[in-house]
Amino acid sequence: MNNSERNAKVSPVGRFVLLLGSNLTLMAGSSLSPGLPAIHAEFQNVPGITFWTSMVLTMPALFVVLGGPLMGFLADRIGRKPLLIGSLILGGLSGSAAVLMPSLSLILVAQALVGLGIAGSMTATNSLVADYFAGDERAKFMGQVTAFTGLGGVIFMSLGGFLASFNWHYAFLSYLPALLMAPLAMIFIHEPEAVAAPETGSVEAKLKFNSVSIYIFMAIMLNQLTFMSIPVFIATYLKDLVDAGSIAVGLIGAFSGLFSFLGGLIYGRINKRFNYQQINTVIFLAYSLGFLAIGLAQNWALIVVGEVLVGFSMGVIPSNLITWLANEVQPQVRGRANGIYVTMMFLGNFATSVLFTPIIQVTGLKFIYFLSAAIVALASLAGVVLHQRMARETA
Repeated sequence: MNNSERNAKVSPVGRFVLLLGSNLTLMAGSSLSPGLPAIHAEFQNVPGITFWTSMVLTMPALFVVLGGPLMGFLADRIGRKPLLIGSLILGGLSGSAAVLMPSLSLILVAQALVGLGIAGSMTATNSLVADYFAGDERAKFMGQVTAFTGLGGVIFMSLGGFLASFNWHYAFLSYLPALLMAPLAMIFIHEPEAVAAPETGSVEAKLKFNSVSIYIFMAIMLNQLTFMSIPVFIATYLKDLVDAGSIAVGLIGAFSGLFSFLGGLIYGRINKRFNYQQINTVIFLAYSLGFLAIGLAQNWALIVVGEVLVGFSMGVIPSNLITWLANEVQPQVRGRANGIYVTMMFLGNFATSVLFTPIIQVTGLKFIYFLSAAIVALASLAGVVLHQRMARETA
């Protein structure tokens, strides 16, 4: 089967499900942020309420990390389609059910289930895109998924603020679209041939780790570890630096998100002209310069430059790494590979506060952006070393 025949098998509605379905529960999580002060006030008598309020947002990430490998195994064992449908139902139902939950402990349990739903839906969708598409079409679609994830985050943040203005419980209604997406997945998503009908008598494939796959897993973790320093710490940093209010912080975040959307949209074109290693090296360097600009900033000028570079890089880097991974692993083990990828991605998300907060207490916020610049610059350098090693091995 050639690439054009393979790509043509996905219906327009199926493409819509792949484009948005996997990330709806992830994007919906951003809608809870505006309601966190109200949640804190509602349960202010709960011991350690500041920590538990923050866990409303971070609990899903923890359970993506814990559940990612299992979801990868299930994607290869029971199939991508059942996992996607089940995960959409789990994430949509448990997330939206929090609207009716009277206690913070029940809400946290619901958010843990949302994390498992995110792990399953992202693993299944990444695997399906890799199975359905090939070549330039795969790169283009992976970029579109990244682009719309960034754009969706901005939309859901606004939606959450609107819903929370009535009652903080209503922000959890943002999870309902994931539940509504499940019937579309049932009808318009089909199990890939390589997974649905393996060759008779074939030996079960095993996921093999090599220098490329290990690099990809580490790179996505470091990418997310450093990126999360923006949403977690930038409001405080800009308040101290230029006395920025919440509206200004929101606008600069949306501006950066626009460039992330642009980076994802044009990734397919970039991929046509350069190989994975070249893209990786250049974009990680741009990413590093973005953090450096933020750290060096004395006014809004360098902040804007830094946010543009960080935003654009965040549109390209995940698109490139997940497409690169799809090219490296066999169809029968793509579920497990993507399960590890999702796990490492959210491990980076979860680790930002844990690792960076103690450093900030000693050095201050500015140092964190210099540190982030150094980390991603080293990731770029490691990619160059990997490229040279691969070139020697194939020579």
